[in-house]
Amino acid sequence: MARRSRPLTLDSNIFIAALKADEPYSQRCREILGRVPEAFILAEPSIVYTEVCGTLARRIGPQVAAQAETHLDMAIHPRLLASCDRAFCASSYPLCAQCGIYAIHAMYLKVAIQNGAVLAPLDK
Repeated sequence: MARRSRPLTLDSNIFIAALKADEPYSQRCREILGRVPEAFILAEPSIVYTEVCGTLARRIGPQVAAQAETHLDMAIHPRLLASCDRAFCASSYPLCAQCGIYAIHAMYLKVAIQNGAVLAPLDK
């Protein structure tokens, strides 16, 4: 019997830590990503591309950022990629007050809620 993948929303820092060997949780982040798509199917806000690829381009270089973009394309289910348009952002910001979180984290939380996904942040 085939197991169904569970939805998972990963904070951008998980992707970054998985690619940078000098991060404290690099190995654990690689293990989580290694379970996609067998155990998990990724649901993400589209801002994840800017956060991950932009950070990698700045810290490591544009070639690594381009490789990360390709990896994100393969890892994120297209129907579970939430467009960070006006409506999405306007529906996300109330979570800042409700949960005491930053605006960017509200976007990840909103995607997780919409998809019944587990949210995995690297920080609190």
